[in-house]
Amino acid sequence: MNSKEVASNISIIAAALDDYSCIQNMARFYFYDLSRDCGFISSDWAIPKNGLYEGFDFKNYFEESSRKVYLVKVHDEIAGFVLLNQATEDPDADWNVGEFFIIAKFQGRGVASHVAKEIWRMHPGKWEVSVIPYNKSALKFWEKVISEVVCHSFKKEIKKVSYDEYCPERVIFSFDSQYSISNKINLNFCMRSPLVRDVDAMVLFSKNKRKFYEKAQPQFWRDAGQAGDNAQKTWFTEILDDTNYVIFIAENDAQDVIGFIIGKFMPAPEVYNPGGLTLMIDDFCVASEIMWQSVGAALIDSTKAAAKLKGAVQILVVCGAHDRFKRRFLSEQNLSIASEWFVGGIV
Repeated sequence: MNSKEVASNISIIAAALDDYSCIQNMARFYFYDLSRDCGFISSDWAIPKNGLYEGFDFKNYFEESSRKVYLVKVHDEIAGFVLLNQATEDPDADWNVGEFFIIAKFQGRGVASHVAKEIWRMHPGKWEVSVIPYNKSALKFWEKVISEVVCHSFKKEIKKVSYDEYCPERVIFSFDSQYSISNKINLNFCMRSPLVRDVDAMVLFSKNKRKFYEKAQPQFWRDAGQAGDNAQKTWFTEILDDTNYVIFIAENDAQDVIGFIIGKFMPAPEVYNPGGLTLMIDDFCVASEIMWQSVGAALIDSTKAAAKLKGAVQILVVCGAHDRFKRRFLSEQNLSIASEWFVGGIV
């Protein structure tokens, strides 16, 4: 059976307490594999006198709600395990790959890569993978598979960790699996100027963004309710034919609006001279965070091209401080932060 056939028959199953002894037994082989690269770090890696490697006790993975345990099977045959925890160095990270093991029979056949990518898809968010520096084969594997998923958009740092007294120095890979999905999305869509019939969809996109922003700053972005929706609908309709604005929508094959952008031409304040007009972009939304790299990129490219014909020399895009996917996307568009707003109540 070739690697493609093996990968197509992989299943990742949430383990129960009944699976504890199976995973604990497999851990012996896991530590045997680790000994190839790590066996000379210290005497702690020496094989016991009874000839059986002993691993850490993984029972807490079954008992604590902050941990996850998965069995890997190929054609219903046990092929390994994945243990996840939240012992991350970055307090904002969601998950850490605690332990990851594929038995020798299925190594080198694409199983490990498939399982890692599927685990990240199952748990979208910010991830860390911690690797012992001596574990050269693991370092090579994780760097390769993470690079494939996030197109090299990850951090690799050497840090000291608190959860392993024997090997405290680790190589930490940090990345965001939600962002990684956006690099794999394959959408058929077109760009066009909006019509009156598109306004309702644009208002709904904008309302959803405001609700998202309101959670981060409930005073500044407090939603004005239906009155606000009505005012925005009127404004969107009025500017459709206004030459002071550049507006595009993205539409998929089903003729659904999946994103839009609005830019307004503005002169710079008299104390500055950038050399021409500025196009200020405030309303810029896509249907899903995973669409920034595809739909978002097409929207901003179309807007830049139209703005250039009007003599604009720079764009200014408004983005919430908490909107991490949009912020990352904008930074990859060679845009930099020029100013930030600090907001608070008056007591």
